[in-house]
Amino acid sequence: EWEGAFVRYRSLVVSFFAINLVVCLIFNFWPPAGETITGLIIVDGFLFLCALFYAYRMRELIRPLLVWNHFSWWRLLVVIVVAILSAVCVNYGVKWINRSVFDRELYYYSSFRHLAFPKLSMFLLIALFPAFSEELAYRGVIQAGLLKIMHSRQAVVMTALLFAIIHMSIISFVWLLPFALFLGYVRQRSKTIWYGIIIHFFFNATICYLELHELGLL
Repeated sequence: EWEGAFVRYRSLVVSFFAINLVVCLIFNFWPPAGETITGLIIVDGFLFLCALFYAYRMRELIRPLLVWNHFSWWRLLVVIVVAILSAVCVNYGVKWINRSVFDRELYYYSSFRHLAFPKLSMFLLIALFPAFSEELAYRGVIQAGLLKIMHSRQAVVMTALLFAIIHMSIISFVWLLPFALFLGYVRQRSKTIWYGIIIHFFFNATICYLELHELGLL
């Protein structure tokens, strides 16, 4: 029985990450897929549906993570503050690297400026939607599956590595790995993905806010 469960969850994790990897490779390295907001929406939507499908197949493991037991306002406040402060450090650190090493400026807003509601679209697609979809996918499906086939610390580290790899950026890997380790640790301690969703949202939302402020759009 244990061997059967091991094979099942290993297959689920491997197949789920393989799908994510192939889709992200296409999106990042095939111009027709990655040049438009439409492409981003299609890719993010597909990966979210894929996460929902795998979450359903692993519902016995995912269902408890959707319950926010032992909710704590002070813990929520702490993780929000940590998320915001981390985002500020990462934002200015990455911008310094881009300016000093690569002599370039990269702005998320440039991809949204042509839309009817560019700032709202930016927050929805950069902050809100990924907070739900990526936490369900990684701290939900992948970490839950890995916990059935390896030690908890190994599962947290492996989930963080896969999360950092899937973003396909060498520079971002430097901060994505510790960020993902923190998310995995919080999920492990709290036994829910909701704190991770809040952290993820406030981190990305802070990045969006700082960019719009720098561009003088707020």
